[in-house]
Amino acid sequence: MMRFLVFTALLATALAVNYDGYKVFRVTPKDRLQLEKLVVLKSVLGNYVNFWKEPADVDRPVDMLVSPEYQDLVLGLVNGRDLDVEVTVDDLQTDIDEERAGTTATFSYTQFNTLDLIEGWMNDLAAQYSSIVSVVTVGSSYEGRDIKALKIGTNQFSNSKRSVWYEGGIHAREWISPATMIYMTKLLLDGYDSNDQDATTMIEELHTYILPVYNVDGYEFTWTSDRMWRKTRSPNSASTCVGTDPNRNWDYEWVAKVSKCSESYPGTHPWSEIEVETVTDYITNLNSVEAFIDFHAYGEMWMTPWGYTESLPTDYTVQKSVSDSAVSAMGNRSYKTGSIANVIYQAYGSSVDWTYGALGIVHSYAVELRGTSFVISPTQIDDSGIETYEALKYVSLYAIQNPSRK
Repeated sequence: MMRFLVFTALLATALAVNYDGYKVFRVTPKDRLQLEKLVVLKSVLGNYVNFWKEPADVDRPVDMLVSPEYQDLVLGLVNGRDLDVEVTVDDLQTDIDEERAGTTATFSYTQFNTLDLIEGWMNDLAAQYSSIVSVVTVGSSYEGRDIKALKIGTNQFSNSKRSVWYEGGIHAREWISPATMIYMTKLLLDGYDSNDQDATTMIEELHTYILPVYNVDGYEFTWTSDRMWRKTRSPNSASTCVGTDPNRNWDYEWVAKVSKCSESYPGTHPWSEIEVETVTDYITNLNSVEAFIDFHAYGEMWMTPWGYTESLPTDYTVQKSVSDSAVSAMGNRSYKTGSIANVIYQAYGSSVDWTYGALGIVHSYAVELRGTSFVISPTQIDDSGIETYEALKYVSLYAIQNPSRK
């Protein structure tokens, strides 16, 4: 009853941040000159526009979230540079309202669930599959929440089994990421129940860690206050801007950034965020982690290290081959593969660079899931879960057959 009352209060409370009339403009540079124009435009508009996708390369879309008062200005500047504009989101608040419209107070695999519902589901799974599923606390948050993961596999207390680690929700607003993690878990356990050979092999040969919501404080904040929140919720000294990007706070090629208001602010130092410090401690102490995948949204990309440099890592050939095969397993999807810096943008202090560079986990990948916006219809959850499970299954089985950790 208490869970229902809390849920009802969440839905009844208007979010503190409203996005009525906000649009997303997409501009895709066709050549280097157009790309250079967009880079200049970003420097001009940086304080007025939220760049969901920054200018990075030719034929790579640039997405700008623009409030109503600046839309004429932005359109004038873009059109004045002979750039074509596509409106991919006509009214962001309408999309947000529709995203929540079918949400119920009980857990469902085909809706976006609150943190409370997700944790209840995790506990229910551990009770239902007590011999192969447990809930483990892998970290803690600034606001005092536990960060919880599912540990799936036989011989729960064995320290000799190899592991794979799959996480979602490190960026709070990317709701399709936790939802996909949850749906993939369902498919894995359904497969085990039906004696599917691949699912059985994964559960018998590996400990699969599934962390649906990494940034628990931020995710909760997207439900109560600001659907577009990305960072953690820790305060920043001498600034009214809150939060650090938890995917820029890992201790590998970390680089300071001046603006504490930036959505990619990396913190005062590596591991300044308790979420990052405690989860990395947990991963470090696991036995033989064969694969690490950090699931994000949006844009359909399957990426390898490095993020901090366009130079390719020593193991790029095998990483690219596994990426291509994982994407092929997904079916009719158009995922772009390659290194982070070459596919999306340069990113310092990322999770994938740390797991590969510091821990030597060869199969470390960052995945941007389906969709053209951070707000996506819940009708796409099952398809995202199904296709991504096929890719996850390929990586897990490859890791079993080709162990890279000693």
